[in-house]
Amino acid sequence: MEKVHKEILGLMGKIDIDCRDEKDTIIIDLAGQLDVYNSPDVSLLIEAYRGRGFDKYILNLEQVTYLDSSTISVFIHWHQTLHEEGRFVLAGLHGSPKEVFELAKLHDVFEIFPDVTAAMK
Repeated sequence: MEKVHKEILGLMGKIDIDCRDEKDTIIIDLAGQLDVYNSPDVSLLIEAYRGRGFDKYILNLEQVTYLDSSTISVFIHWHQTLHEEGRFVLAGLHGSPKEVFELAKLHDVFEIFPDVTAAMK
């Protein structure tokens, strides 16, 4: 499968999205700031891959510097949707986004790995 790259402008800045398929898992590398204006594009991307038969996802957040409640909403939606029939995990969560997850107690809900390599095991 070809690699996909998108750059989407949001309210807080831009987000770069790179996708690749490794061992039937879609790895979505995100870089920048996720907000109400660009987080729906992440959801649409996952929906498109689901339409192609993929049900395992790793979101690499190593380069994400900001995320808002709409982004968390997208993550919760896909976590719940794929919980029974697939996999939706987060990797590389750090800094301010990690603090948001800890304050909301979401680190107990999601599988969160230090990096993509650990998430693939």
